[in-house]
Amino acid sequence: MNKKNAAIYCRVSTEDQAREGYSLPEQQEKLKDLCRYRDYNIYDIYEDAGISAKDMEHRPQFQKMLESVRDGKVDVIVAYKLDRLTRSVRDLEILISELEKYECSLECAMDDINTSTANGRFFVRMLTVLSQLEIERVSERTKFGMVGAIKDGHIPVRKILGFMRKDKKLIINPAESNIVERIFDLYYKGKSYQQIANIFNDEKVLNKKWYDTTILKILSNPLYKGDFISGTRTGNPVLYENVVEPIISKKLWEECQEQTRKNTRNYTRRNDYIFFQKIICPNCHKIMACKAPGGSKKKYIYYQCNSCKTYIREDQLIELLVDEITEIIEYDSIVRKYFAPLLKHKITNTNELLSKELINLKDKVIRLKDAYLNEIISLEEYKEDKTYLENRINDIGKKIKDEQELEPYNFTFEDIMLKRDIENIKCFINPFYELNFRAKWSELSISEKQGLITSYIDNIEVIKNDKDIKIKQINFRKTFIEEYANLFNNGGINRNQVIKENNIPINIEVSAPMTREEIKKYIKKLQLSFPIDYQELKKEQVNDQQFMLKYNKGNYFNEPFKLIPIIDKFKITSYGLIEIPVSPINIINVNM
Repeated sequence: MNKKNAAIYCRVSTEDQAREGYSLPEQQEKLKDLCRYRDYNIYDIYEDAGISAKDMEHRPQFQKMLESVRDGKVDVIVAYKLDRLTRSVRDLEILISELEKYECSLECAMDDINTSTANGRFFVRMLTVLSQLEIERVSERTKFGMVGAIKDGHIPVRKILGFMRKDKKLIINPAESNIVERIFDLYYKGKSYQQIANIFNDEKVLNKKWYDTTILKILSNPLYKGDFISGTRTGNPVLYENVVEPIISKKLWEECQEQTRKNTRNYTRRNDYIFFQKIICPNCHKIMACKAPGGSKKKYIYYQCNSCKTYIREDQLIELLVDEITEIIEYDSIVRKYFAPLLKHKITNTNELLSKELINLKDKVIRLKDAYLNEIISLEEYKEDKTYLENRINDIGKKIKDEQELEPYNFTFEDIMLKRDIENIKCFINPFYELNFRAKWSELSISEKQGLITSYIDNIEVIKNDKDIKIKQINFRKTFIEEYANLFNNGGINRNQVIKENNIPINIEVSAPMTREEIKKYIKKLQLSFPIDYQELKKEQVNDQQFMLKYNKGNYFNEPFKLIPIIDKFKITSYGLIEIPVSPINIINVNM
């Protein structure tokens, strides 16, 4: 009688070896003993080292053994335990069917398994069901533990730009977070992935090579808005919201995703269109495309609807939007750029974290030098890494200096309003000091104009009759509306209101409501810079939507500058009026 050819199969993962000591040599010895006891001829030994049993496809030696079975070279597979072969009920059924087809049996040394009989095959199936149940229970416990860890800030990600680890938790890295903010800001203002990468490469940001794919990954990562998605590789994504401190707002993140969708639909882009993707066709209500004219019209920039062929000239749009544009420039240059750093410093002073990061980098320079002196790294590697670390040290040093310069200031929204009012009063009384925002618009480059419009305006609805066009509505971006509303509600910005003085319309700024005590303190601060006058005006209701404020000029040369709604027991009963020196009784009608 011919001896059976046996295939010895051994498998171990690092987990198995650490937990239960199933080393490959130990398995081999026991299985060789079993083959000698059974009088089997050992055809070959198949070993899969450090591989999980969750599937059969990704185990090369296991697949090689099955090929030997199919070729009729193996009569029996000998394994240490059943879970060395598979822990899946589905895979077991496939394996048993395959072995039956080629008249090959299965034996396991520690489980007393033999599939050459019906009872043996039944017992194998029962053991595999129990084994899979244990795997699923372990998986559930692991997932449950992971959920708790993620919610507690222990995010399972590698090094990610803008974040650092502290006590195993992911926190904002102040030395890098401004780079992330800048990427989102540049993209929000209309720059493409490649353009941002080019800017960073030209500036040698972080002394590394930037690619458009790198920018894309950063812009699409929800971690920067404070959220984390797990299970993307398995096809079962789970969203965990607000698990880390966000670097950028959720609104800005969503706006950038929407911008990506728009860019995907309109992938062609020229650099000379200020209102790219902003103009809505008055007939079809679709976004108008950029049109490069020829012939006699070549000097004009056009936007054309691809459906109905309606066109609109860019210079006519600018003329109609000049007032809104100048207000946007004023807001962008005075409010956002000037006060945003102060507000950010007030909310989060990052000096301590920056100092720790600086110490850490200096330690790395010392360790790097030791590595070179001990011939662990080459001179070229030493110079390259040293340059990178020194650049990072210089960057953080500048950030610390900037923070220290802001340290003496304890800016509140009242301080912001005060500073802005002082700037506006200077413009009001001194024509040489006045900022000519219309002239500033003409001084901006095409790219800067595009960035300004993209930052603040979502789209523009127009009306066109023959060659005549009008602005129907300007739809501002949500992030700008919320930012503006937040500043106004907290007193950091004023809004313009049209009022009538002796039935003549005039513009006046109106601030957020204040109590009399708050106004009293505010006026004293303002009077330290200018000889302003102040008086309180009583409300006299005319109808449901209109009321009058009786105004008597305190000084013949005074001009009304600003209205402040006065809160009295949670109601606005009157208005404070700030006058600037520059007469009779005047009547002011106010529509609010």
